[in-house]
Amino acid sequence: MKLQWKLLVCAVALSVSELSYGAYTFQRGRFVDVCEAATMSPQEHYAAAAEAFNCRNWEEAALHFSIITVNFPSTVYGQDAYCYLGISYYYLQEYDYANDALTNYLKTQSNPKFFQECIEYKFAIAQRLACGAKRRFFGTKQFPKWACGKAMALEIYDEVIVAVPCSEIAAQALIAKGILYWSDREYRCAVDAFQLLIRRFPKHELAPECYLYISKVYLEQSHYEFQNPDILAFAEINYQRFEKNFPREERLCEIKADLMEIKEVYASGLYETGQFYERVHKPRAAVIYYHDAIHQFPDTCVADLCRQRLDCLDPNYVKFCLEPIIDEKTVDELTSESADEETKEDQGEKEDSE
Repeated sequence: MKLQWKLLVCAVALSVSELSYGAYTFQRGRFVDVCEAATMSPQEHYAAAAEAFNCRNWEEAALHFSIITVNFPSTVYGQDAYCYLGISYYYLQEYDYANDALTNYLKTQSNPKFFQECIEYKFAIAQRLACGAKRRFFGTKQFPKWACGKAMALEIYDEVIVAVPCSEIAAQALIAKGILYWSDREYRCAVDAFQLLIRRFPKHELAPECYLYISKVYLEQSHYEFQNPDILAFAEINYQRFEKNFPREERLCEIKADLMEIKEVYASGLYETGQFYERVHKPRAAVIYYHDAIHQFPDTCVADLCRQRLDCLDPNYVKFCLEPIIDEKTVDELTSESADEETKEDQGEKEDSE
């Protein structure tokens, strides 16, 4: 960690020295970097940039397109130069610069002719950043590409989803956004992204995959929040919806297995709590937790372990520990039965009066 900070300090020092002694020239009423100063007419710069672009000489193309955008932004050449500049930066792996150039192109024109291409390149930039590509600190070339680009990737995904909400690339952006949130353990945001894809594209081929991703997210979340009862409830709702919308889907068994594993996690939490109370010589509390695990999750393997632990204890003592719980349940059952009988009597009286 100390080595990384030392390298960062050295990079900052070198960058400041480069900025201090950088070469600038005064042109058209402002200071311009010598590298971006125009040496030819806009037509000649554009011709040189187009030739380099066609030859895949991305550095040369980026240089000339950058000169056009800096010195001749309002010309016909300057409008399209932003798009080609963004593409050139993309292949140079300068993803933050590429994104800025493509954004400027979309902003400068009301009906850009390369709109679809810009959206596709933006999505590709987001995919690169989400996979671990770095961007430059503070958005300047004087700093190294060490900064994480996941936050920028999420912003680009949102731009793509808003720009083309019902297109195929929007569906791809939604599922990529959900996966990125999932990798950062932002479980709620991940589920929201997957559910938005399901609502917006219910018949899309990615919709079943989103149901599966939601199940996996809940399963992973249950390991960190096994005391949160909402996770199991949401997982069951997700399974029911998937079964209703895709009854013949092969991955239905996989989601059912995930749901069963979540129950195992919940039951394991109760079992481990019971084990803890046994270790601290509080068997009454342990019996209650074992009983809750058996009652709530009877089909789990952990429930069998709880039954084994209860069998090891004195049956009379287990009965004594569970008497308050049984009594409460008996009272609830009797009150519910009496309420049902009263409703039946009321209905019978109404029928007799009629």
